[in-house]
Parts: sequence; C-alpha cells; structure tokens
Amino acid sequence: MADNIIDPFGTSVVEDYSRLFSELGLKPITKELLERIRRPNLYLRRGIDFAHRDFDKFLAAAEAKKPIAIMSGIKPSNEFHLGSKMTAEKLIFFQKEFKAKVFYCIADLETLVDNQIPLETSHQIAVNNVADVLALGLNPKRAFIYKQSAEKRVTNMAYLFSRKITLNHLQSLYGERPLGLYFAAFAQCGDILLPQLKEFGGPKNVLVPIGVDQDSHMRLARDVVDRVKEQFAFIPPSSIYHKFFRALDGEAKMSKRNPMSVLLLNDTPELAEKKIKCCVDGGRKTAEEQRRIGGEAEKCVNYELAKFHFADDDKVLKKIYDECYGGKRLCGECKAEVAKMAVKFLKKHQQKKAKMVKTAEKILSD
Repeated sequence: MADNIIDPFGTSVVEDYSRLFSELGLKPITKELLERIRRPNLYLRRGIDFAHRDFDKFLAAAEAKKPIAIMSGIKPSNEFHLGSKMTAEKLIFFQKEFKAKVFYCIADLETLVDNQIPLETSHQIAVNNVADVLALGLNPKRAFIYKQSAEKRVTNMAYLFSRKITLNHLQSLYGERPLGLYFAAFAQCGDILLPQLKEFGGPKNVLVPIGVDQDSHMRLARDVVDRVKEQFAFIPPSSIYHKFFRALDGEAKMSKRNPMSVLLLNDTPELAEKKIKCCVDGGRKTAEEQRRIGGEAEKCVNYELAKFHFADDDKVLKKIYDECYGGKRLCGECKAEVAKMAVKFLKKHQQKKAKMVKTAEKILSD
C-alpha cells in the first residue's frame, strides 16, 4: 500500500484519501452536512470537497446569523492556474451563499522566502492574481484583500505566536525546514486568525478552504489558538479540504512549479486547446477496443477537467462518464468537447479580467 505524502512546501501525493481521516484526524463531509446548504456548489455536491475540521460549527454559526468569515490566499509566484481558480470560486460561493466576509491574503513574504521572488516582482504578479479573483466574481466591497508585507497585524501576530510554539512542535508538523519557512508558517497563522481581531468585529467562525497538503498550517493555527487564549478569545478556525486535481500530464498534483503541465487562466484559447488535446486520457489502445469494452474515466485527466472545472451541469458530466464507460465516446471527440468548454470559459474570463486590472492595482496600492 503506497504512502500518502503530505508536504505544505513541496509536492504532495495522495494515493488513498480514506486514510487521511485517521492520519490527519479529519471528518468526512456527509450528506447531512450538505443538506444544510441551500445550493451546494459543484465541489461539495461532487465530493471534490471531501473532508473538514469544524465545518459543522461554521454552518451552525451561519444558521444562527452570527458573524462569519472565509479566508484564503495565494502565493504571487505565477499566473492563476486551475487550482487557484478552484479556491477562488469557493471564496465567492461562501461570500454569496452565506454573506460571509472574505479575507484574501497575497502571501508575498512566503513567496520571498520559499520562491526567492523579490517583493517588487511579486507585486505585479499579485495585481494579475487579484484581477483574476475579481473577474471570477468576488465582490471587493465584502472582502479584505491585502499583501502580507503590508499588513503589520499579521507579522506582529507571527512574532507573538512564535514565542508560544517550540522547535520540536514545528518539526512534528513540518519536518526539518529552513527557519524562514517556519516563520512563513507563523505568518500563515496570522493570516488565518486576522479576521478575528477586534478591528474586524472580534472572534467569529472562520472557514479556510484548502487542499490536504496545507493541513499542517491549520493544525498549527488551532494549536496557537489554545496557547494564546489568555490574550485572545479566538475561535478555532474551520477548514474544508479538496481532492487534488492532477496535472495535465497525469502527475499527482497540478503545480505552478511545472508550467507545461498546467492550464493557466491567461493561456490563449489556442494554447489551452492544444494542452487539453495532449492531456493524459483513459482510453484504450484502439478505437475498436474502446467501442467494445469502454474507456476508463477515473484515469482520465480530460474527464477531471470536466468534473472539477468546466462541466457545470451534472447531467452533462454524467453523460460524459456514461458514454465513456459505454464505449460510445472516443477520447479525441471527448477532448474536443471539453476543450470547447474550456476555451469558452477562458475567453469570457479574460475579457472580464482586462476590465479588473485597474481595480486590482488600486486595491493593492491602498
């Protein structure tokens, strides 16, 4: 049985998601939880968001009309890819569905430490990233968007929290790391707990949507809450976890570190179509064999593109799946259909983004 590899600062591989419940102490997102959400988004209803910490408590606070917030961020090291899009769409969903205030961090200090990208360089990347989020539908009037390097409350908390956690504790969560990455983790704690400062209305339930590779940061933040309770009345932050979307070449996780395996939101329609038509599929050796015994959608990155990103209608997704397994659909025609969906999305998104760049510049300048 292959081991799951969870690395918040590197490449993670999950071979068996069911083992994460015992390995990380996560809880499954159940049918009962979904029934408490009026209109679950595709990530929730398709099981892409599969696990949580205290999501039930976040829902209870929302149902009781208590203040709530949702928090996430991005390292400004590259253009938006589909993983960035997925997180942003969750922020937008909870902002609209639950009237939650969004806190969106541009983690430029972590980018400086982890990727050695100077703050001046990452600023322009950040402008493009924020323009993407706005184009996807985030309402900036109900959001606090900031750069770590400019938000002193975050770095002040990071220093304070670092006094409460031992080196052994950090090594148990992250393994042996350069000290800069440990401090980046404390800054992330500051980001996660920022919505609960009195300037933002005080303690509240905060939801953080992440991949399982980022769970170490959540555990550290929740440990910090317990250790600073005499000074702060923080509520332990909640989190939901999504499954990884594979790279186009079939590798375990799409990553900005390998740009040739990712679909970027600024790719030209022609380039996007080319990438999709070259992606790993679940087809058989010959068309005759596929017609006879069907394809394997679970092995197909093209099917994942439809499931995670471009087939909004569940009936359309089921049709793709059924026709694949029934042998009625060949990989070439399926890739052409999904590429058409992707190109339609990208053209619309890029038009919206072009109109949002000045707004993004103003937000980050302010």
